[in-house]
Amino acid sequence: MKTPPATVALLLGLAVAAISIPLSRADSGKPPFAPEVWSVRCWNGETRRWEDQGIGKMTITKGTDSTRITNTSGIHRHAHLVHAVGEGDFSFKIELRGGYELGFLNAEGKDEMLYVELPEKGGADVANVPLDQQEFHTYELSRQGTRFTIRRDGRPVPMVHFQFDYGEAFVIMLAVKEGESVDVRAVW
Repeated sequence: MKTPPATVALLLGLAVAAISIPLSRADSGKPPFAPEVWSVRCWNGETRRWEDQGIGKMTITKGTDSTRITNTSGIHRHAHLVHAVGEGDFSFKIELRGGYELGFLNAEGKDEMLYVELPEKGGADVANVPLDQQEFHTYELSRQGTRFTIRRDGRPVPMVHFQFDYGEAFVIMLAVKEGESVDVRAVW
């Protein structure tokens, strides 16, 4: 039985359309946000420390090409998503939009940080722009010996030093304001 020409044309058209559709970021080979390797730290005014509250203190919504994390902790004006890093030199990359601050936080919870203020922190370039309409940026956090660096889209970014002790253990920290969100597309 012969396939009608109209059916062949339709199938060929669908095949061409499928080939021309760009791959989503989820198919880019970069690992997506994995909540099981992150936790949430919130400020405890009594102990004067950032204390672990578990990832459940934020609302996590998986989208088609990113994961939205919303600070629903209700504990402080912002909370930290934290990710452990090992000892020695390392490089950590995250692709995100939104957020408040990104950097290094004392592992014991002391209020000691080395971070960058994200453009979304309130800069004029994104004021009143909905999160879905903001651009994703790739940040690379690294340590080489005693040298700490944060790059945004390949360019070094000035860091804020807040009582950070370079000799103490730390975690990667992504701060999100209360009631606000950050979209994470990949972490590697």
